[in-house]
Amino acid sequence: MKQIENKKKSSKFNKLYFITMFFIVLSFSSYLFYKYDNLMEYNEKIQQLNEEIDAANKKNEDLKYQTEYKNSNEYIEKIARDKLGMVKNNEIIFYDNN
Repeated sequence: MKQIENKKKSSKFNKLYFITMFFIVLSFSSYLFYKYDNLMEYNEKIQQLNEEIDAANKKNEDLKYQTEYKNSNEYIEKIARDKLGMVKNNEIIFYDNN
């Protein structure tokens, strides 16, 4: 009699243990999937931000070049000739009337 009662208790315990472990594994798997999804999302954001940083660095280099060019004598001379109509000493300008 005692053996039958022990087997029933053992059987109930095994079923309860199995169900509990199943839900624990299922919960843990769901949590890992959620975290993996977050990780992929953050990696995409990092990649996008790195691309934005590269674009900003390129634009910064272009602006530095423009600043250096606009401070050069070549640019000042070009503006003086084109906008102000100035000429160098001993320089003759010919205009085409056609």
